[in-house]
Amino acid sequence: MTVPRRPRPAVGPRPRIGAGKPPGARLGPVAAVLARRSVAETKRTPPSPPSSRFRLTVLMVIATCMFAALLARVVFLDTVDAAAAGRSVSSAGLVTIYTPAPRGEILDRNGVPLVANRQVPVIEAERDVVTPATEARLAALFGMSTKAIRLAVDNLQYSSLQPVPIMTNPTPSEMLYIGEHQQQFPGVRATTVSEPYVTRLGQYAGDVIGYVGQVDSTELASLQKAYPSKHYQAGDVVGQSGIEAEMESYLAGRPGVTTYQVNPQGQALRVVHQTPPVPGDNVVLTLNAKIQQVADTSILQGQAVARSQPAGNGVGHYQSPGGSAVVEDPHNGQILALATEPTFNPEWFDRGITTAEYKSLLDNPNDPFENRAIQGQYAPGSTFKLVSATAGLHYGVITPSYIFNDTKGYIVVAGHVFHDAGGIGAGYIDLAQALTVSSDNYFNVVGLKLWDGRPQWGPDAMQNVAASYGFGKPTGIALPGEASGLVPSPAQQAALKKAQPNNPNALGYWVPGDSMEMAIGQFQDEVTPIQLANAYSTFTNGGTRYLPQLVLRVQTRSGRVVRGFHPVVKGHSTPLTAADRAAIIQGYNGVTHNPTGTGYPVFHGTPVSRFDIAGKTGTAQVAASPGQDTSVFMGFAPAQSANYIVDSFMEKSGYGESVAAPVVRRIFDEIYHLHLQPVGFQVATP
Repeated sequence: MTVPRRPRPAVGPRPRIGAGKPPGARLGPVAAVLARRSVAETKRTPPSPPSSRFRLTVLMVIATCMFAALLARVVFLDTVDAAAAGRSVSSAGLVTIYTPAPRGEILDRNGVPLVANRQVPVIEAERDVVTPATEARLAALFGMSTKAIRLAVDNLQYSSLQPVPIMTNPTPSEMLYIGEHQQQFPGVRATTVSEPYVTRLGQYAGDVIGYVGQVDSTELASLQKAYPSKHYQAGDVVGQSGIEAEMESYLAGRPGVTTYQVNPQGQALRVVHQTPPVPGDNVVLTLNAKIQQVADTSILQGQAVARSQPAGNGVGHYQSPGGSAVVEDPHNGQILALATEPTFNPEWFDRGITTAEYKSLLDNPNDPFENRAIQGQYAPGSTFKLVSATAGLHYGVITPSYIFNDTKGYIVVAGHVFHDAGGIGAGYIDLAQALTVSSDNYFNVVGLKLWDGRPQWGPDAMQNVAASYGFGKPTGIALPGEASGLVPSPAQQAALKKAQPNNPNALGYWVPGDSMEMAIGQFQDEVTPIQLANAYSTFTNGGTRYLPQLVLRVQTRSGRVVRGFHPVVKGHSTPLTAADRAAIIQGYNGVTHNPTGTGYPVFHGTPVSRFDIAGKTGTAQVAASPGQDTSVFMGFAPAQSANYIVDSFMEKSGYGESVAAPVVRRIFDEIYHLHLQPVGFQVATP
């Protein structure tokens, strides 16, 4: 059967594709294909109008090409350029707001807050909702000008998408009025925010706790790189010193994150994503808050006592510009108290220090920012006799039974006269008695013998023993700015002369008298209070030198331990036999229990004396201020198996037994839960 064809319309010849283009014009890919096809068909048959099927084919090819191009673009955006596209959308239509997280608290070993959080009342306003009429009502309520309210509302420190605090610490009646009259204050609410504050007991540990302040640009870049999950922002408050700085990564919480989709005018359309703030972790210290408080107040009492007494130079009174005290557990290196005066109140910085307060700190000539417990460097006086006694016994220049004739109270070496303190001889004494009465000449001879024996054990015998006790280098306690002290040596003297050729005190060589003076804690010996406490901890525990520890653990607010800190052994002291060690302890026990002991008047007859406290006095001469000696005392208890090491350095305060010893005794009162005896002036004994 023959199917009839549809009649063709009477039309003129079909124009050739590409006709009318200028010479050399390029055809599009679809047009080129069709052109080639048209030419071929023209060669086969005479030109004729296209059929509907042909037109449909052309349309399908064009549509397929357009769809393929669109699909390729979609795939490109979805895979290859997805990140860039996301960034573009984020910058154009999304805004992220960070809500500060409560900072972690700092607690003492018993859970007593030193830095805690409190809820502070605040009035907040939504910038886009508050009207001039509302501002006027707020101004009338708070007794402020409408201009002040407007300035608070327009504070550009806050995003327009978050409430703006316009009043901190309003009265309870103002809070209540806002809450009960919400219809008069649209966009305004009475709420509370978390704010850290230093507790009463925390104020006694200012130098340990440290303080916080706004992050600067350098700190911000460093913190953002180290802890990206914390989302540190400009204006954040971060630790600047002490534990606040050392434990910043734990104390800082994770801020809440709210992402809004906004219109071109910056108005929020919807919340895209939201996570609540996560509070920082709590840091539990090794400190005992009560012992810390008593240590601090005892230093203040000691200063008052010293300043009331005539100075040794016969001109004026003792100046006592500063003092410190350290309490350490010798079994593990944990620090129970680390006190220094003068100090500062860290709460000033937490709430925002005033110009007057900051000026008062800067104008104080005794530098409240110096943590004397770890940065003060002093001649140790007779407390350094632990080193010379250990060296003398270890190298065999003395034995516990070695008898020294100290009847004259002085010795002559190479034409130079060396006097005992006070110039009174102690008679024929052995090692224990020499420690009890603090005979300088006994230990002068020990130092001389060690120097004379240098062909056998080298020129640094005493220096090596000092290093084994931790002197001459920082202990490593987790606080910034710790000083290293100084253990002088022949090599150090040569280096000093090279560095300071015009210094008359830099001889460049070592003489026998240097060893003699070093043995009694004079010459150029310098120690820090934390070094001395750590050295005696090392001696009393049998020779293990621990890193002084300030942090016990980090825990969440619910008490889950995030990280625990354990004792760290840093080294061991020069070994002693049991008999040698017993002789030294006997000498220290006599200081407080023997009527001839230099600390006997301070401890005898007091309630704390029954706890078998041993100790050592030290009176360190200050070359720059004659007669203004540093008063030093180191005590430990019980004598035979110490659980506590307590030392105190009182600058320009006189004999060790006069001020530092009563300070230490009062700290022991608190340790053993006794009635606190006042720090009273003691009659200085030679």
